[in-house]
Amino acid sequence: MPSPRGTIDDSLWLDNTRVLPSGTSYASVDNSATGEEIARVRSATSEDVDRAFVSAARAQKQWAKVSPEERVAVIAKAADILESRADDLAATMQAEVGTVASQVHATQVGLGLAAIRHTTASALDAITHREKISDSDVVREPAGVVGAITPWNYPLMQAALKVAPAIAAGCSVVLKPPSVAPLTTYLVAEAFAEAGLPAGVLNVVCGSGRRVGSAIAGHARADFVSFTGSVEAGRQVALSAARQGTRTSLELGGKSATIVLDDDQARAAARHTIGSCFANAGQTCAALSRLIVPRHLLEEVEDEVREVMAHVVVGDPFDAASTVGPLANKSQRDTVAEHIRVAGETPGVRTVASQDVSHLDRGWYAAPTVVVAEDPDAPIVQEEVFGPVLAIQPADDEDHAIALAEGTRFGLIARIWTDDDARFERIARQLRVGGLIQSDAPTVWDAPFGGVKASGYGRERGVYGVEEYLVAKSLQRKIPKG
Repeated sequence: MPSPRGTIDDSLWLDNTRVLPSGTSYASVDNSATGEEIARVRSATSEDVDRAFVSAARAQKQWAKVSPEERVAVIAKAADILESRADDLAATMQAEVGTVASQVHATQVGLGLAAIRHTTASALDAITHREKISDSDVVREPAGVVGAITPWNYPLMQAALKVAPAIAAGCSVVLKPPSVAPLTTYLVAEAFAEAGLPAGVLNVVCGSGRRVGSAIAGHARADFVSFTGSVEAGRQVALSAARQGTRTSLELGGKSATIVLDDDQARAAARHTIGSCFANAGQTCAALSRLIVPRHLLEEVEDEVREVMAHVVVGDPFDAASTVGPLANKSQRDTVAEHIRVAGETPGVRTVASQDVSHLDRGWYAAPTVVVAEDPDAPIVQEEVFGPVLAIQPADDEDHAIALAEGTRFGLIARIWTDDDARFERIARQLRVGGLIQSDAPTVWDAPFGGVKASGYGRERGVYGVEEYLVAKSLQRKIPKG
C-alpha cells in the first residue's frame, strides 16, 4: 500500500468539509522509516481555531437534542466505514508512526476500532443514567463544546477515545491531531461525516501544540478540554484552561512497572514485559518500561532477556520480518538515543542487551536496549523514555519491590505476577496507579483507563470515558403540600 504524499493546503476540517486555513506556515510529515517528507500540512492560526469553535458551538446545541440512540448509531456506522478502510488506515499509520506490519492492524487499527465500538456499547448506560436523591432527580447532560488534543503514537485510537464518547454524550469537538502525524485524523473525520454526523459536530485544526494547542486549551468557548501527551505539555494545557475556568482531563506519561512475586513466573514476566515495552517501538504511555524482580532471580531473568533480544528484528515497518520499527520522528529518536547514552554513563546502571541499529542509515531508528538499574534514582528509572528501553530493578523482598514500584512520579498502570489472588489485591491496593493487571491477564478495553500523580487525572474507555463528557444536573422537586 503506497504511503500518503503531497501538500495539504485545505487542512481545516470545518462543517464536514476541507477548508483553507488563514495562515501560510506548514508542518512536515515524515516517513518514519526513511526520514523523507511524505506530506506538508498547512497549519491553522488562532483565527482558524476561533472559526472551529464557532462552528462547534453552533452545532452542539442541535446535536444535544438528537436522541442518544441516534447519536450512538452514527458512531457505530463510522466504525463500520473505518473498518472497511483498514488497509488505508494501516498504511497511513505505518508511514506516520512507524508501527511494524506484524502489529499495525492489531494495535493501531484494531485498538482504534475497539475504542469506538466499546463506546457504542457503553454510552447509553452513562447518558441515560438517572438517580433520585430525596426530592431531587439527578440527570446527565452534555458538557458542551470539547477541545481535544491528541498525541502521535496511536493516531486512530487517541482520536477515537475522545471523539466517540464526546459526540455520544451530545458534545461537539474541536480536535487537534499531532502536527507530525495528522493524516489519519482526516480519515476519521471523513468517516464520521459519511456516517451522517451533522456539520460542525467534529472539526479538525492542525498545527503545533504551542500555538494551536494553546489556543484550544485556553479558548473561551471550550467547556471541557481533553488532552493526552507529555506531563510538561499537560501542565500548560491545564494552566491555559484554568484561566477560563474550563474543566480538563489529562492522560499523561507513565513509567509503569512489572512486579514479579512468584519465582516460577519470572521468565514469562520478562518475555511479556519486553513485548509491552517494545510494542510500537516503545511509543506507548502504558508501556511496561520497568521490570522489578527478586534479586535471587536476576541472573535467570537476564538470561531470558538475552534470549528474547536475540530474536528482535529492527527494520522497515513495511517488512514483515521486522518486530521493532522506527520512532515517529527525528526529535523522538534523538531523545531516546540520549536516554540510552546517559544510561550507559550512569553509575549503578549496566546494559544487559542492546540491538545494533548502525546499519539503518535512514529513518528514525533507536536501539532496543535492556539495562539493570541498581540505583532507583537513575534517570533511566525516573524518566519516561517513550522508546524501546527497559530498566530491570532487583528487589530484596516484597516491601522493597513495592517501594521501587512507587518510586517514580508516575502512576499509570502496573502488572503484578502472582497466582495468589489475595496477595495480588493486597499489593495492588498499596500502589498509587490507575490500574493493576494480574500476571498475563489480557487488558480489558472497556475498563476505565487513566492515571494518578504525574500521570494525570480523568478516565477514558467504556462508560467511564463517556461520563467525562457529561455533567450532572439536579432537578429539585417541589414538595406537594400535604
